[in-house]
Amino acid sequence: MIQNAVRRLKTIFTPRLSAANVSPRLLELATSGNLDAQAVLGEIYFNDGREENYAASYHWNGQAARQGHAASQARLATIYHQGLGIEPDPQEALRWWRSAARKGHDGARQAIDRHNRDDGGVDLNTAPAGFCAALDARGRHRGAAKGTPADSLSPQALEISEEEQIDGGRS
Repeated sequence: MIQNAVRRLKTIFTPRLSAANVSPRLLELATSGNLDAQAVLGEIYFNDGREENYAASYHWNGQAARQGHAASQARLATIYHQGLGIEPDPQEALRWWRSAARKGHDGARQAIDRHNRDDGGVDLNTAPAGFCAALDARGRHRGAAKGTPADSLSPQALEISEEEQIDGGRS
């Protein structure tokens, strides 16, 4: 019981990571190619929400996304979708959401389902929903769904994902 109380107090009084207090060691790890460090930095800068950190968010999420990190792929998709520090690119957003969905990311699946319900058009007015879908109520990534990633995809989204995998194998 005392250990639980101490743990809770540490959580309350431990400063949260933010763009203002990123540790040099974390930057060093990310720069050396550490996937987890890149994903954490991408999340920190993404959640910061300040315009001056858009470039760092894009950079670190892009680094981790290209290495296959699902949450970073979903964040990168949202960056493309919303045009955070870059020109909006709905097709690139959809490509990254599909990649994250194949890895089981719930928010990416929901974004693809919204895309399919909207007759295949990506509506930039739904950007806040795309951002929120990638996070849980506390603003953290929801993680992979139970079962296989394809289990919760709509039939149309599953078909698109399978077509993309087939097309990707031909490249």
